Order: sequence, then C-alpha cells, then structure tokens
Amino acid sequence: MDQLQSSTLSISLHKNIKLIKDSFHQTSDLKIRSFTMNDEVLRNAAILYIDGITDTKNLQEYILTPLLNIHHIDSIEAVVTRNISIIDVNVVTDCDEIKVGLSKGKALVLMDGFSEGILADSADWKMRSLTEPDTQRSSLGPLVGFNEQLTVNVNLLRNIIQTPDFTVETFTIGKKSKTNVSIMYIDEFVDQNVLEETRKKISSINVTYLLEARVIEDALEEKKVLFPLVFTSERPDVTVSALYEGRVAIMVNGVPYALIVPTLFIHYFQQPDDYHTKANRFMIRFFRLFTWLISTCLTGLYVTVVRYHHDWFPSHFSKDLLTQSDTLLPILLEIMFLHFLFDLLSETTFRVPKSTVLLISLIGAIVVGQTSVEAKIVHSLSLIIVGVTFLASMAITAGGLWGTMRVLRIFLLLLAYFWGLTGMGIGLVIIIVYMASLKSVGVPYLAPFIPFRFNEMKDVLFRGNLQRLINSKHTYPKKYKK
Repeated sequence: MDQLQSSTLSISLHKNIKLIKDSFHQTSDLKIRSFTMNDEVLRNAAILYIDGITDTKNLQEYILTPLLNIHHIDSIEAVVTRNISIIDVNVVTDCDEIKVGLSKGKALVLMDGFSEGILADSADWKMRSLTEPDTQRSSLGPLVGFNEQLTVNVNLLRNIIQTPDFTVETFTIGKKSKTNVSIMYIDEFVDQNVLEETRKKISSINVTYLLEARVIEDALEEKKVLFPLVFTSERPDVTVSALYEGRVAIMVNGVPYALIVPTLFIHYFQQPDDYHTKANRFMIRFFRLFTWLISTCLTGLYVTVVRYHHDWFPSHFSKDLLTQSDTLLPILLEIMFLHFLFDLLSETTFRVPKSTVLLISLIGAIVVGQTSVEAKIVHSLSLIIVGVTFLASMAITAGGLWGTMRVLRIFLLLLAYFWGLTGMGIGLVIIIVYMASLKSVGVPYLAPFIPFRFNEMKDVLFRGNLQRLINSKHTYPKKYKK
C-alpha cells in the first residue's frame, strides 16, 4: 500500500503540511493560509483548502477570525466546540479522510503540537441553474428538472415529499475518486425486496472512479440485455410518483437524472401528461403502444408486402408503387439506406452546435426528401414509410427505449425480407418470450401482463381514477434468484 495513503498526522505542523502537499502531488490550487495563535505561547497554525471549490468568505468569518481570537487551547475538541461556528465539522487524524474531505471542498485546520486536524465543510460548488427538462416534457405540471448537484436534487424531492418516511441512503463509490450515490425511497411504500436487491447490487460495485450513471445501470441489470431494465427520468414529479408506487430511485452526484427500479415495460408508455390532463386518460396509452408497433414492425411489413403480398392491393396501385419500382437499390438496401440517413441526421443534430442544427436539418431534408427520390436512389413510398417509422419511434423515446427500437426494427426487417409474414410472426413471438424472461431487480419485466395481475391493471392500459390510484398501494411479483 502507498505510504501516503496509510499515514496519519504527527505533532509537527511542517511535516503535516508537507504530507498533505505531497499527497496532492504539489498541485497549485491547494492553498495554505498560515497564521499564528496566541495560546499563552505563540503557536503556528494553517488552514489548507482547494481554491475554487471552497468558500473563502466562510473560512475567514467562521474559522480564521475565531481562531485568531483564541487565548487558550485545552484540546482540538475544545476548539471545535467553542470556536468553530460551521455546522459540518469533525476532528481527523487519517490522511485518507483528509484527502477525501479536501477534494469535496472542505477546509483543514492544522495546529503545531497537535496530531489532529479539524475538517470543516465550506464547499462552494458552481452549479447549473434549474431549468425545464428536455425529455418527458408536459403541457401542464411542474417545469423544473434535476441538475448535476446531488444535494440540490434531494432538496427538490424533499420539497415535494414532505414526510419523515422519505429516506435517503448515501454510498461512496470509487477507490480513487469518491462519488456520492444516493438510494431514495419512502419507507411506508417501498417494496422491501426491491430495496434489498438494489442495496446489494450497488454495494457490489467496485470501480476506480464513477463518472456516469451507466455503471449503476449495468450493476442493476446484472447482465447484458436488449431492453432497458432501469428507467431514467429528469423530472422530480415523475421520480416522486415512482417512489409512492413503492419503487426505488438512485441518483449519482454529477448526473442530472434519476434511475428508477423496478422498471416494467409498461412504464415507458406512461407520461406526465396522463396525470396532469383529462384528455389523455383513456386512449393515449393505446396510441403509444400502437406507435411502438409502428416503429418496430412497419418497415418489415412494408418489405413483406413488396416481396410477397403485393396482390393484396388493387393492380394499378400495386403496379405503380410496389412491383415496378425503377430505383437503383433493391428494397432491403433501400430501407437500410434510409434508416442510416435518418439515424445519421438524428445523431448529427445532437452533436453539432445548436446554431447549426437548423442548417443540418435543411440539408438533410433536401438530400433525403428530394434529391434521393429524384435521383431514383430510393422510392418515394419507402421514404414515407421510413419517415413515419422514425417519427413513431421519437414519440416514445423517454426513459431509454430508443436504442432497443432500432435493434428490433432491423431484426424484424431481416426476418420479413427472407421469410415474410411467417418470419415476422416468429420474430414477435421470440421478442415476447425474451421480454417475459427479463427481471428488473427481481420483478418480471412484463408484469402485470405476465404474470397477469388484475389488481395492478388500474394504471396500465388507461389511467384510472386518481383518488383510487393515490390511495392504493402497488405490489410487485417476486422472482428472485435463490
């Protein structure tokens, strides 16, 4: 083990300062404010902090000024009790604890003749202001989303959940860089099996550092799966609703969204508007399920009709649009090419500066919509079909389902091209069986359909009466590994 990592403070101020400076590799933003205390005899002392993440005004007002006025020191504990007027303060001797504290914006007070230091929280983190979330936008309801500060996000949730049952458990993950990860739940409502499974999986994470919530998602999913088993949300109201349903939310410091488990397939079709407006109570979820089918099956069905079932349509329609295409590419390559162009356009708009998004969109529309058809690279009907598929998939991207739809679309397209409707039917059965085998922290992914639970259908295909939903407690079927 590194000698610095196993060291503790000594009674020499000079040695302690050198130890801390060496442990931070002589970084230039580690500042040292030396001063002298009149403790019957003159006693040298120093305040160490990292510039830029520490509030120096607080240091001067609540630490430096009181220490300069000390005339007698009985012990370090007495200094903390009588003179330091910062809430979060503790006495430390271990160098590891000091390094973590300084890295988190705390200040360290060292005094000559004492082998203990005072670690006081005076962090001053810069943060992005609260804004409307980009995903799951709603015409009514709250217009504030999470930001990158974990404490701010917990504050937003506590502002809505004003009950002592709201519990936050914080872990530190990372061997080199310690990152705070919080598990949040409402004790009265949470499913205890889900909570224990979540704790166990997060506690098992062993990484050098943690920058992305994807590491947490991988741990919760356990194995590589096609469908997302962890729901992501930028909205505090969506997260609070999930907590009252007995689910668990996980937030990572530096990540502006919450991870919610267990996640069921039907959750991706429930949006905030369902609960804020009356008009979306009955049919909107059927519509979203229909768009899911369109986004995954429409191109495959189109290829099947072109290759095997063009006789389903009137002869003049079939002749003009299906059987006598004069495009350069065969139907499969034509569809794949259009999918590539739409995905490229979508990916580009996310990566380029916002000022050029409109230009990229116009160029994409001209190239894809006009030039490719006039040049007979693709058929106009193929362009319409792929365009409708793309729009349908964009309608239900919230929560993390976008990548799954792209894979399923290509899978069903290939089955349809080689085996027609029979291939598509077999493919859909395979997908359903695969989904039924998935579990999100032990809860079946297709619940409450498979296994069927009538009592849980009140908020599935349509949004039930709000008062009944609020007063009823959700339960989840268990399928944990033995």
